[in-house]
Amino acid sequence: MITTENFWFWFGGVWLAVGVLFAGIGSGIAVNRAGVDERLAAAGVATEGVVLMKELDARDGSSETHHVTFRFAGPQGETVRGSAELDSAAWDALVERGPISVVYLPDRPGMYRVPGQTDDDAVLTLVFPLVGGALAAVGGFVIANAVRMRRVRRVLLRNGATAAATVVDVAAGNLRINGVPQLVLRYRFQDTSGNMHDGKIHLRPEEAQRWSVGGMGRVRYDSRNPRSHAWTGER
Repeated sequence: MITTENFWFWFGGVWLAVGVLFAGIGSGIAVNRAGVDERLAAAGVATEGVVLMKELDARDGSSETHHVTFRFAGPQGETVRGSAELDSAAWDALVERGPISVVYLPDRPGMYRVPGQTDDDAVLTLVFPLVGGALAAVGGFVIANAVRMRRVRRVLLRNGATAAATVVDVAAGNLRINGVPQLVLRYRFQDTSGNMHDGKIHLRPEEAQRWSVGGMGRVRYDSRNPRSHAWTGER
């Protein structure tokens, strides 16, 4: 169950998992593409196909995609229909109903390459690992920070100096857990040097309703660095 205590572990874990998934997909595509190219180089059969259609697609007005559709005869004489994106020079050299060179795998005619072919999935092999790495980094950072904050809180609750804290506000926050808006309790306390410090904590609605503005609670803080403090939930 997700709670205010473990929310950031769940949040970071989801980002980390999605990041690893994206990176894995990108790596899988790259490995598969490399494997197909290797097999085509080792056992590919060269043949001549016929260009059925040439298409030019403008993307966002800034770049063009050169697309060709063709057919060729497979190992059993069957007609195999294929399509590919080409670089501009290879595309310009082709004419509809004219010839096109094709290399295909005899056991899998649907795996083929034509001269000047650019990989449709090249962007995916680049973008997926980059996006996955970024998401995983964010998730890892969130989890590491959550671990650090939990460790700091445990140390403060065990060894920190105790101070009375005044509740200055209890209001709805932006955090939702299990679809339930969490409340933000803001408090103020004074350290042994007479300096005032403000803090806040997210609480479940049933916990927050125990507190009202002006109520007194307790905090534990690091006497050497009072900005490091933890709300105890005690009165």
